[in-house]
Amino acid sequence: MQAASLEILEKADVPPAQARAIVQAMEIEIAGARDTLATKHDLLVLRNELSEKLTEKTAELRTEMHSLASSNVRQMYAAMLGQTAVLLGIAYFFVAHLPR
Repeated sequence: MQAASLEILEKADVPPAQARAIVQAMEIEIAGARDTLATKHDLLVLRNELSEKLTEKTAELRTEMHSLASSNVRQMYAAMLGQTAVLLGIAYFFVAHLPR
């Protein structure tokens, strides 16, 4: 029991038995709140965990972006090659079948 709390309540003309009951009730509530309140240490641990997860997700995202970019480049070159083949085929057709 906190002596300072008792003194404050007694100075406010609270009867000693009631003052003790109030202080005990406050101590019980504070003890129960320790399970629900976060301490600075809890927040630091949570911050470190979130930082690690963010780093992992960032690495995964970079890997996925790289694979998507590689896939897009492959598709672009395939489309260019196909278009070039079609244009060469059309040019051959005109050269081979047009009268001279």
